Amino acid sequence: MRTAQRLLEWVAGLLLAVMVVVTFLQVAGRYTGLFFVPWTEEVARLLFLWIVWIGAAAAFFRGGHIRFDFVVDRIAPQFRKASELAVHVGVGILLCILIWYGTAVAQSQADTSFLTVNLSVKYTYYSAVVGSALMLVALCAGVWARLRGDSPAAAARN
Repeated sequence: MRTAQRLLEWVAGLLLAVMVVVTFLQVAGRYTGLFFVPWTEEVARLLFLWIVWIGAAAAFFRGGHIRFDFVVDRIAPQFRKASELAVHVGVGILLCILIWYGTAVAQSQADTSFLTVNLSVKYTYYSAVVGSALMLVALCAGVWARLRGDSPAAAARN
């Protein structure tokens, strides 16, 4: 899991660097008036969405998403593992719904393209599908590690 997390962080970092360059081109062109790059706004928006979803998946692999521990800490120790498993199942169902309907929405937008870039709008929606699928993989790996008896910190390190 550690390798997948690092790979996702590197991909998100690379996309962020590209987005900084694209945004700089947009701002410099707009405020200097020396050149005009019409595609920068749409590409920056597309990159931003991919960065968000890949970053969310990387955080999921790391175990960095928000948890409400105060609820889990008040549950009797013998029921704590079952309650955590129920939460994971609920999150898994939500991710499956995001994948299913995100794919449907992306396919419905396949014929629509950006105004300035010859690229389908479906790729903006596929960012949510890919990010959710990666989070589902991380969730399943984390649940499997917990069922084997690993601690959450050990599961995130592997």
